[in-house]
Amino acid sequence: MSATAAVQKAEPCYRLIYRSRSLLSEQSGNVDVGLSEILRVARSNNRKHDITGALMMYEHKDWFAQVLEGDETEINTLFERIRKDPRHKNVEVIEAGNAPARLFGKWAMALIAEHGEPDAPLVATDGGISEAAPWRVTQGQENVLTQLRDMTRGYGRSY
Repeated sequence: MSATAAVQKAEPCYRLIYRSRSLLSEQSGNVDVGLSEILRVARSNNRKHDITGALMMYEHKDWFAQVLEGDETEINTLFERIRKDPRHKNVEVIEAGNAPARLFGKWAMALIAEHGEPDAPLVATDGGISEAAPWRVTQGQENVLTQLRDMTRGYGRSY
């Protein structure tokens, strides 16, 4: 990441948080394959558009909860594509608005598992892929992750 990009991450941004009912298990027998495809495409596209965030799957992989951060126009364009994506339904915006800084500025899309742990942090090197330093969750990140957990807990059974 360049020095300019690092500075931009500390600037105000637009943040959108939503939840939706995952249809991955209904569409294919393998939720993990569908999730891998979502992450692969999201991470690539988000880097191109300077979008960061985190995705959480909850309730036996029945629910998505996601936070997106970046330029308001870029986030709204992405969210319109997300809203129309057939891999989920019942898309509901929980919060949207300006934020003083990105909370997930290091991740084009972090994955937070149901057990609350983030992706295993990996770094690509000339010698292959190795484990990076552990992700130390800040209080701001924990507040948003708690909100993601709370907004999906117990909702998986109602649809």
